[in-house]
Amino acid sequence: MELYHLKSFVMVAKEQNLTKAAKRLCTTPPAVSAHIKALEQELDVTLFERTSKGMRLTPHGIALQEKAQVTLNSANELVATAGQLAPILAGKLTLGLNLSTRVLGCDKLLAQIHRANPQVSIALLPSNTSEILNQIEKGCLDGGYVYGLSGDEFESYFIANRMITTVIPKTWLEAQHDEQALLVQKPWIGAGKSCPFDNALKDKLPSAHISHLSSFNEWTRMELVAQGLGMSFVDESEVELLPHAVHRTRRLDFELPLYFVVKKSRLNEPLIKALCLQVEKLSKEVT
Repeated sequence: MELYHLKSFVMVAKEQNLTKAAKRLCTTPPAVSAHIKALEQELDVTLFERTSKGMRLTPHGIALQEKAQVTLNSANELVATAGQLAPILAGKLTLGLNLSTRVLGCDKLLAQIHRANPQVSIALLPSNTSEILNQIEKGCLDGGYVYGLSGDEFESYFIANRMITTVIPKTWLEAQHDEQALLVQKPWIGAGKSCPFDNALKDKLPSAHISHLSSFNEWTRMELVAQGLGMSFVDESEVELLPHAVHRTRRLDFELPLYFVVKKSRLNEPLIKALCLQVEKLSKEVT
């Protein structure tokens, strides 16, 4: 017995007319008639009387009409329930962070991923934008937070515009009150190879000197600044906890867009798809 046989039976019983039933079912009267005939043969009963006024249910047809409708309803409920069931994902996501979790505010993303996929574990690896992109490209990272646009091979989700500011040792100001002169003359602590911070410094102060010291970690750079070993760019949110020995200057402030990125060629992978779904939800809340 096929479900479409039952659908034709129920529809003809409602319409009492083959043509009208066929129209409702988006098929032809001969097809509906064939369905009824096949069902009658399988059940070994006569379901309808063919009259000049249309199709009239026989006593057997009346007895089976409600049961046929119940069967169809159950089948529809089964399909609806199956459509609501998401596959149970298990595995591990490794994400790159170019800022602290406090600044990124990624606790919401981590909570949503866990809520939707409790059997997925998450590893967080601090790094800088350039290295995160490199590791995503290699497949060592599944996704990550980066500054700026990342190229056609990546799928990017806008998170926020971040204000980048400058921190310098307070001891330098005691000897030299001219901030602009300090920015040009004193050494800068780098943020890592191909980091947007270092690129921005070259654009703003072409003659600036980047020292032998560098770190992708904002607080490591802040500590080096506090020790008088150089200046640095940091995300503005980090200055909320500015060490006493560090001074902030706004002379070179600039904005960088923050994105979450994954590799486009992996978008159909179940874990990456689940990750992007949660990132997209959060990015829509922001915008």
